[in-house]
Amino acid sequence: MSETLVIPAAPATVQLAIGCRWDGMALGEAERGAHVRLAAERDALWVEAVGRHAEAPRIPTAPPGSRVPGLWHHDVVECFLLAADGRYLELELGAGGHYLALAFDAPRRRRDDFARHTLDVAWQRDAGGWVARCRVPRAWVPEPVTGANAFAIADGDHRAHAPVGGSEPDFHRIDGYPRARIPSWE
Repeated sequence: MSETLVIPAAPATVQLAIGCRWDGMALGEAERGAHVRLAAERDALWVEAVGRHAEAPRIPTAPPGSRVPGLWHHDVVECFLLAADGRYLELELGAGGHYLALAFDAPRRRRDDFARHTLDVAWQRDAGGWVARCRVPRAWVPEPVTGANAFAIADGDHRAHAPVGGSEPDFHRIDGYPRARIPSWE
């Protein structure tokens, strides 16, 4: 993907459709529909995750709105935002209204788990799927943003907006992320 993803100022949004498996293989029609929408405000990033219900749902027993360590073991949509120096934010929004935010200063080298903070996650579901929305403080997002990607895990399958390669699923292959920027933050 050579085109730069532009994250606009709210209320406009940009959508990262999750349209393939982690390895680039196409998804069937029933597997499609997950996506992430992003919009920037002066002091925050709005993130909306949309997913379809899994055939065999994996949802934590914690109350909706809870921070759940290891949320990636459940049905989840993930958004990663990358800075030029290799720092990145991983935000996970789950099918049951749960969340997890993690900051890294290199691939898989965790810098912060934001456990002492909370995110207010608005969540709803219907017959077709679920939607989770939150406002991520700008201080959590590494700047300047130079890359972004979105992923989903459902029915044990790992799906991607832009595949990142490798012999097994690994969403932390940041070198494969599409370029991105937030003009209103520059």
